[in-house]
Amino acid sequence: MAGPSPSTATGGGHGGTAAGGQASHGPSNPAYYAMFAARQKVSEQAMRYYAAGICGLIAVFVLFHWTRLLVVKLERSKKPLGIFGRPFLATSRLTRNLLVRKVPGFSSAGHAILVIVYLALNLMAMFIHVETNSLSNFAARFGWMALVNLAFLVFLALKNTPLAFLTAYSYERLNCLHQIAGYTMFTQMVLHGAMYTAFFNSQGRLLTKYAEPGEIAAIVAGFAFLSVVFAAVILRRFWYELFYVTHITCWIVGIVATGFHQPEFTKPAYIITLLAASMWVADRIIRMSRVLYNSVNNEATLYPLPNGGTKVVLKKVPARAEPGKHCFIWLPAIRKLETHPFTIHRGSPVEFTVKAQNGFTRDLHNYAVANPGVSVKASVDGPYGTFPDPMEFDKIVLIAGGGGATFTFGLAVNVLERMTEETHKNIVFIWAVQKHENLSWFKEQLDLLRTHAHSTKVNVTLYVTRSPTSTSDLPSDRQSPLLQSRSSSSDNEVASPPRSPIDTDTEKNEPRITAPTHRRPLGDRDPEKEMHEAIETHVEHQSSRLSGKEIVTSASAHRFEHPIKEGRPDAASLIRDAVNSTPANQRVLVAACGPHGLMRVVRDTTARLIQGDGPGVELHCEQFGW
Repeated sequence: MAGPSPSTATGGGHGGTAAGGQASHGPSNPAYYAMFAARQKVSEQAMRYYAAGICGLIAVFVLFHWTRLLVVKLERSKKPLGIFGRPFLATSRLTRNLLVRKVPGFSSAGHAILVIVYLALNLMAMFIHVETNSLSNFAARFGWMALVNLAFLVFLALKNTPLAFLTAYSYERLNCLHQIAGYTMFTQMVLHGAMYTAFFNSQGRLLTKYAEPGEIAAIVAGFAFLSVVFAAVILRRFWYELFYVTHITCWIVGIVATGFHQPEFTKPAYIITLLAASMWVADRIIRMSRVLYNSVNNEATLYPLPNGGTKVVLKKVPARAEPGKHCFIWLPAIRKLETHPFTIHRGSPVEFTVKAQNGFTRDLHNYAVANPGVSVKASVDGPYGTFPDPMEFDKIVLIAGGGGATFTFGLAVNVLERMTEETHKNIVFIWAVQKHENLSWFKEQLDLLRTHAHSTKVNVTLYVTRSPTSTSDLPSDRQSPLLQSRSSSSDNEVASPPRSPIDTDTEKNEPRITAPTHRRPLGDRDPEKEMHEAIETHVEHQSSRLSGKEIVTSASAHRFEHPIKEGRPDAASLIRDAVNSTPANQRVLVAACGPHGLMRVVRDTTARLIQGDGPGVELHCEQFGW
């Protein structure tokens, strides 16, 4: 990747022409060796500068993380901030305000700044102290840069990255940087190959040179990394599993071929290649070890859910598992050689809710439908993921769209499980789904938010975006969320996911409520009795239903009610109301997971609410896809 070595060059090779522009006499010429050694020394020095710059960038991440922890300590401190405390706190909040704002083409301003700094470091390292008298000099430098960035992008792809501990940025939050590093490395590799091709062609030695084993390996590596990029840009959008297999397979071919391109063990290029491969192999060994360890006496129970959902309940709880984090699930009954990431939304037992798309998730749902309640061999790799500790905040605002609720339900359960009688926290939970049937995916979690001992501190509002009645028909006071909280006794535990308690009367085009039922064996069911129970519950709800505009999800009208609004939530107004109603001496966590449009609104709104004289506001946006 970094160019031919002098031992394989003929009449120029890596060194090209001599300093004065005259062709060298090949490796036997001492001037050639001197020129080559000088150029390699300069290139290695440039790589050290670049590596120092990358380390400095990581140090900024670490410093930002620990500064944030200091700010949290100051915000929660009851002591006077002093002459330096207030300016420091105000400056920190202003910085966060700027960094979390949405920038076109980037997830945030902080992300944009990071990418710009990274690209600037690359440009400086690519052209600093490069002799311009030969095209081969640029080709060699671009090869060095591609090699170093190859190691860096592998570091960013590690699931068990040390950055998760040093900066609170786990691998999925670093994935955008991994992609940028990959595109940069590939561009430098293409420039490296194209410039050397032009140089050797001008020397009339192109075919001879590219017949050498080291150059054949370089060509193989080039096409392998081209396939990696093609899979990332094209296949990932349409067929994730094919993308993943292609990505990993071609990466292995590419890194091995790169090693054969510069096979001298003592050369820096070979050492960098070996370092990149070693990091990847070590990460894979750690992950495989976890899967093997967690597979002992472990199994998963599968329950089909309405509208293409599947609930997966693990028998064993992995170490460090908590709601809100995610694991890579291995279900050999579905796919023997694949693991797939899903978010934990309940800690004991560990539960996952999976929406059927294509490939694995569709096969999983079909298997659960064909075998409801079946237990299969299972294991997990994880848990992974980092997010702010919700117990450090006085108010937690959770916003989700569709399947993003796996994360927000996880955080809500995380808080409730850790709350005590002395805990004074409020949870605002907002969830938007397309269809009423999707609400039953998390019936047990919704019941928990309703029946928990601290349910009076939880405000839940649900939105159905594909309701038969338009939100324009609602009065203005009915379009704002109703946040009701009443204590009640707990329901009987539901053994497995029930049917959706909400259905649609297609003849009258109005909502119809049916009674939630336990899933029982067919032999234990009384269809006539269930029909009467559904009719009685429907009549009971008629008086509490408001002209079909709002639907209650509880099993009886006198109990805690989660209001359901029709249409899309006004996320900006909801966030503003939650933050503006919080005293200035308290802290608010805004956590969201959902489609890109929702995330953009959440980012921009929350950024504007980070003020020096207001409550402390923290934003966390979870990745919606992989």
